[in-house]
Amino acid sequence: MTTQINAVRPPLSRGNSLSTPALSPSASTDVSPILSQIVSPPLNPNESLDIDLPITADVALPECWGHRGASATYPENTKASFIEAIKAGADGLETAVDIHAALDDVLVLFHDPNLERTTNGKGKINNLPWDGVLEQVRTTKAPHQPIPLFREVLEILVNPENRHVKLNIDCKVDTEPVRLFTLMKAVIESFPGWTTLIAPRLILGIWHPRFIEPAATILPFLPRYAISMSIHEARSYFLPHCQGLSLHFPALASADGQRLLEQCRDSGKAVCVWTVNDEEEMKECVRWGVQSVITDKPDLWRKLRAEILADREKALAFSWKSVIRPWTKRRYWAFDHLNEARKETEYLESHAGKMSDVVVPDISLRVARPADVL
Repeated sequence: MTTQINAVRPPLSRGNSLSTPALSPSASTDVSPILSQIVSPPLNPNESLDIDLPITADVALPECWGHRGASATYPENTKASFIEAIKAGADGLETAVDIHAALDDVLVLFHDPNLERTTNGKGKINNLPWDGVLEQVRTTKAPHQPIPLFREVLEILVNPENRHVKLNIDCKVDTEPVRLFTLMKAVIESFPGWTTLIAPRLILGIWHPRFIEPAATILPFLPRYAISMSIHEARSYFLPHCQGLSLHFPALASADGQRLLEQCRDSGKAVCVWTVNDEEEMKECVRWGVQSVITDKPDLWRKLRAEILADREKALAFSWKSVIRPWTKRRYWAFDHLNEARKETEYLESHAGKMSDVVVPDISLRVARPADVL
């Protein structure tokens, strides 16, 4: 049985317990005005989903990457959340953070530039030292957790039971890229056996083209994935210079998004989709043949994956939910999605400059072998 809806072909083949001091929650729970959770956006009701794939096709299932760890269960971007995501069956961890350099050059993983939204701390991370300040901060959500160091998360990855897990490092724009990547390189290379144990499982997520050349120069052994809510920006500023794209689900569901998906398949680019917490959307990602899905609910993905492996045709059969979804949720409407993408671009360009002003030199898309850059 084949379900017709216009062609996305199968993808290219892809090659400890925690203890924290008991702390009382802080009254500081206001959402950061600078960077709160982005509202997921959208497909034009007049556009249809663009797919033509036999639901029984032998297409590899996407990898599941835990969004900020298992953030639906534990405080986001904490060691507890990362470990829980692995236990729930995540193939990778999507930190969805600025990887911040504290004032004393210690690298920490945290989503917002400021502490207020999710912790009992106050202030901008880049203006505060780790020693004596950031090391004392705890999440307001229980179980109260410290901010994790970049080094600590890499230590989780090198544990023998976790050596299948990838780490997608989301590099937002309020940290100077040369400083950031230089500090990252030093931490990565401090691990014995890093060339085989760590480097092959790290991915750099990049929001602004200003980060492309420094990433390729300082960390040439890490693949670069452009993160975007805008199909136009992903195609115009990143596609020629990155090995993969990480795209917002509603943008990829649009007609232009499906054209970009086909373009990526034809040019050998990996595609990741975020943030997919709905079972019908997870099924759509399987039909599209993307390489990875970022979710807050890796346990839901694991359940769906088992159903697909047991009976692919039944699990992926189209229902009325699939057909009417683009018209029932504003998340998919083009006006809403494009408006959210515009706001995101304004934020990015206010910190890192106009994307159109960045001239990226001719950069190799070959990911260097770590041994070649020693």
